[in-house]
Amino acid sequence: MRSLDLDQLRAFVAVAEAGSISAGAGRVFRSQSAVSEQLQKLESAAGAALLLRSRQGVGLTPAGQRLIGHARQLLALGELALHDVRNEVRHTQARLAISDYFRSDEIAGLLAQLGRRCPQLRLRVEVGLSAALAQGHAEGRHDLAVVMRTGAARERVATLPLRREALHWVAAPGLDLREESELPLVLLPPDCRLHGLAVQRLRAHRSAHRIAHQASGVAGLQAALRAGLGVGCLNASAIGPGLAIARSPRLPALPDCAFALLAPPADAPADLHEATAIVRAFFA
Repeated sequence: MRSLDLDQLRAFVAVAEAGSISAGAGRVFRSQSAVSEQLQKLESAAGAALLLRSRQGVGLTPAGQRLIGHARQLLALGELALHDVRNEVRHTQARLAISDYFRSDEIAGLLAQLGRRCPQLRLRVEVGLSAALAQGHAEGRHDLAVVMRTGAARERVATLPLRREALHWVAAPGLDLREESELPLVLLPPDCRLHGLAVQRLRAHRSAHRIAHQASGVAGLQAALRAGLGVGCLNASAIGPGLAIARSPRLPALPDCAFALLAPPADAPADLHEATAIVRAFFA
């Protein structure tokens, strides 16, 4: 059975990240001709072209895009194995931040998968509001961040899309709002994007409303909604047991929301890029 050569993979990753064969050769301390030869051998072993070559540099073919994540993982495991037999196990700190609205019941599964596939990672996880997480990522306090984006919000950095979800007005099943002169709202604090979106849509719809309960997190918000304290705004995957989509002429239509991953910079350790690929695949 044939296998992939680690030196060839290392040259491939270096060239892909540097954007040219000459720049990649400098990263692996080889001549340009030697790296070109390694890439040719790797493409021969893979049975497909991996790089698109042009005067502007190189880019990844579809096959190259599929291979690069595996290449980073194999290189990281090779380094881990070497350090392990030398009793010098290397650990990489990974600071992961996840929006409170995003599949909170699946976070444990993600952490278990990261632990199995990246045992060298030392994870620190924070769950919170997207605005604070995006700011923390921009300031270097988070390596990766899963954030919610609404139609009115745009991040200042490039993001990797994860999924889109519908937003709904949500309440306890059977909650009767007909006798309420002002709609009782159950929301997170004002710096929450869904708080701002809900209030903005109600004002534009000329629906009288009041804040009946302000929760500190999505779990508390869900509990308050189940208790019948009012109506709130949730993405589809956050509508758990004991909650139902609320329908009333007083409730305006809501847009979709999008979840995206703020990734580490290109020069971050390979372990963090591997974690990025795992998080993206897990939540896709």
